[in-house]
Formats: sequence, C-alpha cells, structure tokens
Amino acid sequence: MKKILLLIAFVYGVYAQQNNSELNSLIANEYRFASKASQVGTRESFSEFIADDGILFRPAPVNGKKYLAESKPSSGCLLWYPTDAAVSRAGDLGFTTGPWEWRKNKSDNEATAFGNFCTVWQRQPDNSWKFLIDIGSSNPKPDQAPVPLKFDASDTSLTQRLIRGERHSKAEELSDLDKQFSTIAEKMGVAGTYQKFITDKTKILRDGFAPVIGSWSIIDLLSQRSLKYKFSPAGGKISSSNDFGYTYGELTINRDDPPIHERYTYLRIWQREGKHWALRLEVNNKLEK
Repeated sequence: MKKILLLIAFVYGVYAQQNNSELNSLIANEYRFASKASQVGTRESFSEFIADDGILFRPAPVNGKKYLAESKPSSGCLLWYPTDAAVSRAGDLGFTTGPWEWRKNKSDNEATAFGNFCTVWQRQPDNSWKFLIDIGSSNPKPDQAPVPLKFDASDTSLTQRLIRGERHSKAEELSDLDKQFSTIAEKMGVAGTYQKFITDKTKILRDGFAPVIGSWSIIDLLSQRSLKYKFSPAGGKISSSNDFGYTYGELTINRDDPPIHERYTYLRIWQREGKHWALRLEVNNKLEK
C-alpha cells in the first residue's frame, strides 16, 4: 500500500512539474506574440503565431490564415498582455486572456479603444504553440491596469514530453454540454443555468461591459434583465487528458417588452473540476454593432 501511495505521489509530482513548465512556456509565448506585434505589426505577428486551421472573429468566425493574407497592413498598434492563463494536464491545449488597447499610430501616447482578449493555444508537433482561436470584447477604458502574469524566462519550452494524455477523449462531450445550455435555460432561467457551471474564478467578457468575475457578480449581471438566451454551438475541441477544452458558436438574446434582440458570437473555456466541467471564461462578441 505504501509503495502504491508513493507511486501515485510521484506521478502527480511529474504531472505538476510538466503542467508548471507548460504553463510557463505558454505565458512566455503570449508575451512573444504581443512583442512581435509591437515590433512588426499586428497582421504580421498574427500570421506567424496562428495555426493553419486557426479562427479569427471579425466578428463572425473566419479562417484566420485566409483573412490575414487578404487584409492590408495597418498603421495602428494593438497592445496587449496576459493576466490569466491555464493549460491542460496533457500540455496540448491552453488559453490566455488579458486587456488590450488600440492606438491609431505607433507613436500615439493615448489609446482610442480598449477591451479584453481570449486566445486558445495548441501545442504543435515541433513543440511550439500556435493559436486556434482568437476573440476579444470591447469595453470602456479601465480605471486601473490589471496585473500582468509573470513567467520564468529561463524555462520557456520543453524538450520532450514527460507524460502524454491518459486516453483519447471524446470531443463531442463538450459540444453536447454546450447544446444543453439552451435547454436548461428554458427550464431554469439564464442565471440558474450559469450558476450550475460557474465558480469564483469564472470570468465573463461581453462587449460594452467591464470584465465580470466570480459567481456573485455574474449572477447579479444575468439577473438584472428578464432575457431569453439561445445558444447555437458551431465547434470546439477537448484536450487529450480530458480536462480542458473550448466551444464556440452564436448567442441570441431576446426580450419582448421592451424589445431587445442582440446577436453575439461566443467562446467558452472549460476546465474539469473533479467529475464535472466548470466554465472558466466566456467571451461574447457582438455581431451587430
């Protein structure tokens, strides 16, 4: 029994070591991504760091490689940095999020637009990180700048995999969960539905609002207006270790009196907590502005 416990402790220790190194590597990669954009331009940096099948929201989802190839360089400057990040236990998927600001010219001292981003990353066969999804929301200028994430510059990549995913996961698991959102919301209401999946770490990013963080704040936001939510999932992916994934699609918000009809694209970041999936982050990007 003692040997079994020691073995379990060793395995979890290796997982923790790998996870810490992978997370550090991902955060460092996000800073390289942002730094590249400030040096050579947003389009060029995005073109370098996006995966071949990567998706951008403009505001509807489009093939990122094709969109970037057809777009023209801009004199503007997009600046950003990560304030939160997570990676799967297998180290194959992860996400970063944080504030962004836009300046019309690199030489400008003041930004003209503000918001928050969420980027989903996948580890590539050559051990690099490329992003699969990039989406953002806009909001008023924040009162104070969030604290940037730190990373260890001496340990930013792994030379070999320590432990791979335990088993091949079922990608439809999160898709099915996403589809259930609308059904549950019809029975329990929007606030009651989200309450089943959110935690004190959950963050909601929605156009026009400052980031809403934590169970109480999110429930308060969702309870303020009597609205009907309908989600139409479009895709997603789950890690090989079955503990991290994302889904995306379209969200429609309606109310009869006074009338409201709003359409958004959405991205959800999911993390498994024990036997259940928890919503780590959701981004709502308005389709009709």
